[in-house]
Amino acid sequence: MRRLFLTAAVGSVALTFASPVLAASPIDGTWKIDTATAKLSKKPDVWSIKGGTYDCTSCTPPYKIAADGKAHPVAGRDYWDAAAISVVDAKTLSMTRYRAGAEVGTTKLTLSADGKMLTYISTSSDNAKGTPITNTSMSKRVGPAPAGAHAASGSWEAVNDGAQLADDSLIATMSMAGDIVTFSLPTGEHYTAKLGGPQVPFIGDKAGATVTVTASGTGFTETDYLKGAAIATYTYVPTGATTMTLKAVNLKAKTTDEFTLKKQ
Repeated sequence: MRRLFLTAAVGSVALTFASPVLAASPIDGTWKIDTATAKLSKKPDVWSIKGGTYDCTSCTPPYKIAADGKAHPVAGRDYWDAAAISVVDAKTLSMTRYRAGAEVGTTKLTLSADGKMLTYISTSSDNAKGTPITNTSMSKRVGPAPAGAHAASGSWEAVNDGAQLADDSLIATMSMAGDIVTFSLPTGEHYTAKLGGPQVPFIGDKAGATVTVTASGTGFTETDYLKGAAIATYTYVPTGATTMTLKAVNLKAKTTDEFTLKKQ
């Protein structure tokens, strides 16, 4: 969706003079992902550029567009609706994504000299504050490029090695006061929701997402929706005074990533 992790603004609860003070929830605080703990989905990305056409067979849903550097419509995406694919050289590709004609992000893909690793450098300002965020990630080859295709084509599995992720992609500040969860990203997106309550807007989200929250042990599960359909869940469960697990499930792609967060 719009982030790897979520930050939450600690919400205030109005109390009368005689009301008891609510005990702090183990959720309360600012948290940051320890990237070394990531257990990433092993579902590979499978795509090729051959004969001037980019073909992503693992995408949800799959699509093909001309790799001619021009923007072409792509149906079924949540946060963009067109893309431009360019072949820079024998080992380098670039992809630019658009929504309603405006650029929302770019990715440069570079193949290693031995052809076994792929580096992605992605930049986007598609957030409530317009803050530019650049992340570097890596994938290892798990399937060969088809005959006659660009050398970077093939099947790729995400790995932890070499990742350089911006803090805005890693930090979360959250709180639970009774049955109220409050939550905001450092880039300005935020919500306040009741456990078991109705969908509420994820304020500032560029695609107009809504969320619900439900109890999960001493933590909670956030479910994200677009146009009424659930697209992802994020489950946060404290495992100690300074650690918490996050299980992120992409319901459309059917992938699961797991992480440990540390209190800051």
